[in-house]
Amino acid sequence: MSNQEAVVSCIEIVGCCKEIATGLVENVNKLLPDAKVVTVTQVVATQAKVNGMMEKLSLIFVLIIVFVGGAGIANDMLANVHERRREIGTLMSLGAESTLILRVFLLKALLLGMAGGVGGFVIGTVLAITLGPRLAGVPVFPMPVLALSAVGISVGITLAASFFPARRAAKLDPVTSFQEI
Repeated sequence: MSNQEAVVSCIEIVGCCKEIATGLVENVNKLLPDAKVVTVTQVVATQAKVNGMMEKLSLIFVLIIVFVGGAGIANDMLANVHERRREIGTLMSLGAESTLILRVFLLKALLLGMAGGVGGFVIGTVLAITLGPRLAGVPVFPMPVLALSAVGISVGITLAASFFPARRAAKLDPVTSFQEI
């Protein structure tokens, strides 16, 4: 069809044992020095290595995203504590204990984590279902089982990132919180 000489593009070798397949590959390589002859086992092993590398790379990206997201959440919570220091001081002046202040900020983090987990799961699922077939030509099906994981991970990261800012809020001195900085 391409108006070229006959070219061998694929040779399949089927053998009953590893030694025969290895000997056949070597002999075919000698007969066709310009061809790359491999066994199915080699192809599968190479694909398994590529899949393993992609899995590790994906894990690295997830860890980076989690770290950056956690740092962003911690920064926002610190800013919230700073902005609300007068309110915190007022509550503490009226008799609120440090544990109440800590629980208020951690409850806020819990609610934000739940909302973020649910919203992220819903938006991610809708985008995967609509864009997966268009971009990759692969049908994508929703996986509701992952919803609990998404919410759990989101809440965990949010609570962990918010703990130190919440503790800082709980340790504020009510007297100094009324001073202008």
